[in-house]
Amino acid sequence: MNKSADEKSAAESHAVYWLNGKNTDTQLALGLTAFLPLDDAFVSIASRLHLISNAKHSIDLQYYIWKNDFVGHMLLQELLKAADRGVKVRLLIDDQNGTQLDELLKVLAAHPNFSIKLFNPYKYRKLRVIDYVFRFNSINRRMHNKLIIADGAIAVTGGRNISREYFDASDSFQFTDLDILFYGNALTEANQVFINFWNDDLSYGIPQLLGNASAEELHGLRKSFELDAIQKNSIENRIEYARQNLADRLKSKPIQWAPAHFIADNPNKTRGTAAQNELIYRQMAQIMGKPKHHMELVSAYFVPTQKGTDYLTGLADNNVKVRVLTNSFAANDVALVHAFYKKYRKPLLQSGVKLYEFKPYIEREKRTWYEIMTGNVIPAKGKNASSLHAKFFDIDGMVFIGSFNFDPRSANLNTEVGLVVESESLQNEITESLNQYLPHIAYELKLNEKQELIWLDHQPDGSIKELKHDPKTTKFQRFSMKAVSYLPIEWMM
Repeated sequence: MNKSADEKSAAESHAVYWLNGKNTDTQLALGLTAFLPLDDAFVSIASRLHLISNAKHSIDLQYYIWKNDFVGHMLLQELLKAADRGVKVRLLIDDQNGTQLDELLKVLAAHPNFSIKLFNPYKYRKLRVIDYVFRFNSINRRMHNKLIIADGAIAVTGGRNISREYFDASDSFQFTDLDILFYGNALTEANQVFINFWNDDLSYGIPQLLGNASAEELHGLRKSFELDAIQKNSIENRIEYARQNLADRLKSKPIQWAPAHFIADNPNKTRGTAAQNELIYRQMAQIMGKPKHHMELVSAYFVPTQKGTDYLTGLADNNVKVRVLTNSFAANDVALVHAFYKKYRKPLLQSGVKLYEFKPYIEREKRTWYEIMTGNVIPAKGKNASSLHAKFFDIDGMVFIGSFNFDPRSANLNTEVGLVVESESLQNEITESLNQYLPHIAYELKLNEKQELIWLDHQPDGSIKELKHDPKTTKFQRFSMKAVSYLPIEWMM
């Protein structure tokens, strides 16, 4: 579809900021995509704020979780301001999110420039257990996508949902995650993916589900948002702070260009009717190929199954260097997943696959952006409950960053999205980062002389503690995990 002059101008204005004024015509003519990994939580939320506040024509968003909290409200407030200045906003949220936002979404949907839909909604929204009893096959398949696109020209995708814990803003629990900002030819595919889901029969408009709100209610919400902004420092100040930090980040870590492909499951996967070439893992395999030298996998929920274990051990047997980072039991926010992962650890290690498990805390030596902007103080400055939530992997000079976990749920049940970047420099950056941080953030798993599983805990002073069972677990927890692993429910993990 040809862009209008205004749309092209909007795209160019985004590019000028992010690409430091460089002429992009040559790179775009070569079919390249500009990208910037967003490993810092503040830079990731700031990127979304910047896209929303600078959009001139349209903002499209689809998310699995959008919480009724500080971060969720902040983004909704900025989206409302965008709608007020004439920007067309389309927001698609999976209905697994719950009903806490129902009244707020109902009022926002009264705005003529603000369209909101829920994907695969529960029929009995207040008594969801009834759906689980009578419609389990339908509601067990969810839209796990995470994507925001401004003016059809620049986007952010990755692992983060919209909630405080994904952006270092929770009082007690933080997710460690990774997103990627991109601009260029891969946007053609990203825009089409959003349209596919937005127009799908499983996407239901808020008025259809919840009814209509009045103009007076919308006016009241706008006033409420304005008061909220005053009480928590003005959103304009937050965005200005974001711009300053983004500018500093771009100086130290500039945008790169490379061939890239936005890939996604077809919405038909939610019905169990997607063709093989409509599945994201098939698209990954077609673009990235089979590893010949190197594979690094970071997956919050790692359940390789026997098939995946055979695949990874086969790679290691053929001298491919394979390294995996996932959550330890204590760090996993879905303990059930760990039960179905743990039984594959020993065969993976025996084949030469390197395994690491994320530690259940993070060290914070300075104030977070949330503390700076709100004046709130997150307790436990030294250690905070933490969990790995990132989903990315690299294969021989190609990197995938998105929402896909290496587990049966991502492969067969939920829809997923992500960006494949053909970049050796990005792969090297990830490898160097893992080399540097893994000893500090994760336990290293090994087999001792008796072929027993051990965990190596690298200490700040260079010493190593050897642990003989899952760190920070009780005997009852370990017994429970083993018992649960015999249940025939691995296909749902």
